Amino acid sequence: MLNRPQIEFIHAQLLPWMRIGPGNARPDAEYKFLSRDNDDGACSAVIRYPAGWRREANEHLLVAEEFYVLNGTIEINGVEFGHDTYGYIPAGTTRKTMTARDGAVVLTFFNGDPQLVAGEGSSDEITRVDALHMPWDMTLNDPKLAHLGISRKDLRSDPETGERTFLSMILPHSEPPGLKGPQECHPTVEEAYIVSGSLTGPHGTMAPGAYFWRPPQIPHGPFGTRWGCVALIRFLGGQHVNEWSKEDAPFDFDAPYDPILPENLQAFAYAPWTPPPRY
Repeated sequence: MLNRPQIEFIHAQLLPWMRIGPGNARPDAEYKFLSRDNDDGACSAVIRYPAGWRREANEHLLVAEEFYVLNGTIEINGVEFGHDTYGYIPAGTTRKTMTARDGAVVLTFFNGDPQLVAGEGSSDEITRVDALHMPWDMTLNDPKLAHLGISRKDLRSDPETGERTFLSMILPHSEPPGLKGPQECHPTVEEAYIVSGSLTGPHGTMAPGAYFWRPPQIPHGPFGTRWGCVALIRFLGGQHVNEWSKEDAPFDFDAPYDPILPENLQAFAYAPWTPPPRY
C-alpha cells in the first residue's frame, strides 16, 4: 500500500476520466487514478457516479475502503453519505445496496486491489462521520506551525498503527515570519487532497483538486496561503511526527509550478488549467 512514487503535485482536473469495468469495485462508474501501488493494487482515486447509478447484490471487498464525498450523495446499505461526509468500510463488509440517485463525486481510498467478491462477508459496521457539522479542533500541536493557524477535524485514527485521516484548515493571510522557515519531514507517508482554497509551497500553488503523495522523510515547506485552505490529509505507515530542519528555506507566494511526478503523470503537469480568480 505504501510503495508509490512521489507525486508533488498534480491537479485532478487535468486527469482523464476512465470507465470502471465489470468485476471491479464500482462497475459503470468513472474514475481518475491519483496514485496506485503496483505491488498490491492499493489506490487513491476520484470516483464519479452518474445520476441513477445503482447496484444491488450481496458482495464484499477483501480490502478496506475509505472515502469523502465531495459533491452529491451516495447511499450504502441504507446509510446516506451527503457532501462533506466521511465513510470507512472495513475489509470484508457485506454490501447489499449502493446508489447515487442524483450522482456523486467521491474521493476514495482502497488499501488493496478493490476486486469484488460475490456473496456475503462480515457484518462489520460502516463508519459515517458528518464532517460538515463537526467543530474544528483549534489546539496547537506544534509551535513551529503557529503562523498557519491550523485547525483539524479528525475523521479516523487507528490506535494500533497510528495512521490518521483528518481535515486540516489553514487560516487566510498565513505566511511564515520573514518569508522563511524550517522544512519539516515525517517518518510516515503523507497524502493530501485540497478540498477548497489554496496552499503555496516550494512546488507552487495547490488549488482545489490538487493532490500529493509524499513518501517518508522528504523535506517540505514552508507553506502559506492568501485565502485559506482546507485539505483532507492521511498519514500512513505509522505514527505521524514532525521532524524539523535546522536551516530555514525561503517562501514565495509567486513560486512557479515545479512538480515532482512519475512518468505516467508528467504529460498532465502543464495542461492549461488555472484556479478561478477570486474576483
